Amino acid sequence: MRNGQNIKGWMTAIAVIATASAVIPAIGAQASHQRDQAKWTEAAAEFRAAEVESLAFTKLTTPRLRDAADIRSLSPLRAEHRRWAENRANEHQCLAEAVYYEARSESRSGQLAVADVVKNRVKSKHYPNTICEVVYEGAHRPFACQFSFACDGSMDKTPANPAWQRAKDIAQLSLTGFVPDMTKNSTHYHTSEINPDWAETLEYKATIGFHKFYRPSWRERGTGTGSSSLSIAPPT
Repeated sequence: MRNGQNIKGWMTAIAVIATASAVIPAIGAQASHQRDQAKWTEAAAEFRAAEVESLAFTKLTTPRLRDAADIRSLSPLRAEHRRWAENRANEHQCLAEAVYYEARSESRSGQLAVADVVKNRVKSKHYPNTICEVVYEGAHRPFACQFSFACDGSMDKTPANPAWQRAKDIAQLSLTGFVPDMTKNSTHYHTSEINPDWAETLEYKATIGFHKFYRPSWRERGTGTGSSSLSIAPPT
């Protein structure tokens, strides 16, 4: 009788141990799964937040936004911030086009120098107050454009990567305002292969890449009283 009870006890113990062996790993696996799920949920939330932030930044800096539809869809932005973003997008596009068509075969320094000339004209009282107006000044009149690409048919050919992407990157870098002006406030340039008559009326300042750069004499310099479009940060 006692042997039977012992055997029954041992069988019960074995059953309990077997059950525990099956249940404990299952509980552990469930807990591990829950921890992993929590981590994935947290990571997904962070990813969505980053994605939204990235999307907003992309919409603010994408060049072709002349109708500004995407920017206006960012409802949290105030009207003045949307206007700044629209202007910034347009001016980045215009500056990139000037860099691409005027200096796409140039070095980084040569391309930045062309961008500097555009910005220096914006700051001058003798030229329009926006990048796009400076770049395309006179383009609607025959032989009146300030930058030859704007009226010589160069723009009939669509910009191509990677040179176009590089021009956009250079324009964006120039617009940050963190790169010093290598042209010493020049407002004019020409290729080293020519010697135009107007060059003798200006002060030669530097040769950078394939271009020579000039600025007016001190009597003719000056900044405009209008509102320049050049700005580093959006309105506060």
